[in-house]
Amino acid sequence: MNTSSPQRKIRPLLLSNAADAGGNQTFGVTLNIVTVTILGFSATQVGLLNALGSLSFLLLSVPLGMLVDRVGAARVLAISLSIKLLGATSVLTLFLSGNLNDFAAMFAVTVAGILTVASENAQTTIVPQLTEDQGKIANVIAKMASVDMAAGIIFPGLTGLIIATWGGGPALALSTAMFTLAAVAFVPPLRRALLGPTRDRHPEKSQKITTSAKAFIASATHGFSTLIGNRVLLGITLLTAAGNIGLAIGSSIEPILILRSLNLGVQFFGILGTVAAASGLAATFVAPKVAKMLPLRQLFGWGAVAQAVVATLPLAAYVWPPAAIPFLIGFHVLWAVTLTVTNIAGAAYTASAVSSTSLGRTSAAQRTITMGSIPLAALGGGLLADVFGVIAPLTVWPAVTIGAAGLFFLVTTHSAKSEILS
Repeated sequence: MNTSSPQRKIRPLLLSNAADAGGNQTFGVTLNIVTVTILGFSATQVGLLNALGSLSFLLLSVPLGMLVDRVGAARVLAISLSIKLLGATSVLTLFLSGNLNDFAAMFAVTVAGILTVASENAQTTIVPQLTEDQGKIANVIAKMASVDMAAGIIFPGLTGLIIATWGGGPALALSTAMFTLAAVAFVPPLRRALLGPTRDRHPEKSQKITTSAKAFIASATHGFSTLIGNRVLLGITLLTAAGNIGLAIGSSIEPILILRSLNLGVQFFGILGTVAAASGLAATFVAPKVAKMLPLRQLFGWGAVAQAVVATLPLAAYVWPPAAIPFLIGFHVLWAVTLTVTNIAGAAYTASAVSSTSLGRTSAAQRTITMGSIPLAALGGGLLADVFGVIAPLTVWPAVTIGAAGLFFLVTTHSAKSEILS
């Protein structure tokens, strides 16, 4: 209805996003535990499982971004949520019947990875369509990010408790219920996007559809062309990629650092994950205000410098073990805060600076660069540690981040005044 407040228009989308995030966390954690404890996966199989889940960001971000722009964000999100529900129901049925095997688990993780890429792209793209006030975009994206952070705090522990108490079946049932809620909650935004005066009603009305190879290549590279044409957007993308590369290196080496090199125990390792998620959640509440207070170039440039300094804390913990605990806690708090603030500000800038007809492909190009680097970075971090010792990846991490900060200042120098989000 036209009388609906902007808040009421957004509320169902936020509920759907919350349920989807909870379902993703529960489904992923359950499969990780089930494949090891019940299916008996080896370390190689677990590595392959993780690769299958993340490889979609590298290989399918651009095609799925094209799909979002062509079919419409609302349609893609509705289809993704429906397939997630169907997939979770199928895995639950296989598990309860005792027919869940290695192939089925790997297939489910692969499909879940593809659907995650599609739904995340569509969720970002649909926000400007449901929010007439451009100034509210950052707030909505921040709320969606805070929901993801909250899911990262609540559902892994809850899932572990459910599995320990009642087994994998109830945990898979919970993920199925969450996906059901996500699909049902998205019905009002879907109807509004299809029936209202938004681009999703006729997503390709203003564009000539052609199947020629030349046009396909142009469409596939459109997002990258948009990034190159906007130096600030390109700089933000490179910085985000550097942060994710560092995070991937850290995730591959941190268990060895904490559990073997420093021998701090499994409990402390788990506490650090909770600390990071809680810090990221807190940062989502201040991120929109910080983004409005600081010029975008300063926020990202000096934010990257701060990340480089923060990234030295794990190295300091390794070099000086007596202070390892405060160093590692400080690292997880500060890294989560800086990364969350810059990611939210970057997503808000992208949604405001890119036209709705290009947003899906541009977001996909960004994800190809920022998320596609994660599998290789994680593998590289582990390889560095095996060949040169733990200190090697711990040194490369801050070096990559400070290098990205310098590159950001270089890339954005000539367009700082024209492309900064005021």
